[in-house]
Amino acid sequence: MYTGKNISLRPFKMEDAQFILELKKDFNANKSFAGSPFPSDIESEKEWISNMYPPGIRETVHFAIEENKSNKFIGYIVARRINYINSNAEIGTILIKEERGKKYFKEISVLFYSYLFNELNLHKVYSSVITSNTISLEAHKKIGFTIDGERKEHIWQDGQYKDVYLISLFASDLQNQHKVSDYLLTK
Repeated sequence: MYTGKNISLRPFKMEDAQFILELKKDFNANKSFAGSPFPSDIESEKEWISNMYPPGIRETVHFAIEENKSNKFIGYIVARRINYINSNAEIGTILIKEERGKKYFKEISVLFYSYLFNELNLHKVYSSVITSNTISLEAHKKIGFTIDGERKEHIWQDGQYKDVYLISLFASDLQNQHKVSDYLLTK
């Protein structure tokens, strides 16, 4: 577990299944990060959690995000398509509606990316952001992400194709722009 000043990144617990189900019901939040929600139920989410931490080398790493004061589940963060040869991974974060805008994103991101860069020895993380999602793009830029390119008509939502920006962050850029000790209390 990584503990910061306001949040902690921890493994998922079975009781998190209900929170995940609620997150997936927030259709607008799912659309904002280029996702497309599929029907789900509590048993499906419990099964997803039970299969989340297999033995051996993983291509995906999930952490639940918990607010320290309340010990409340507020979202999750993931690195997927972890490529240990090329030292990169695709990342994504989703927070419950009530917790967005509370300035947790930067702390969550710095802690998680520090884990990926320092513990897994990754060199770069990357993601995509729908071009109309300026809030997400600006939040990523504040962490040090840069736009690598754009994919035209890449996501189908609301009856139309939408463009996405390809964004990335290098380990050196995170280390140059953020002092991890300002965020990390314990590992």
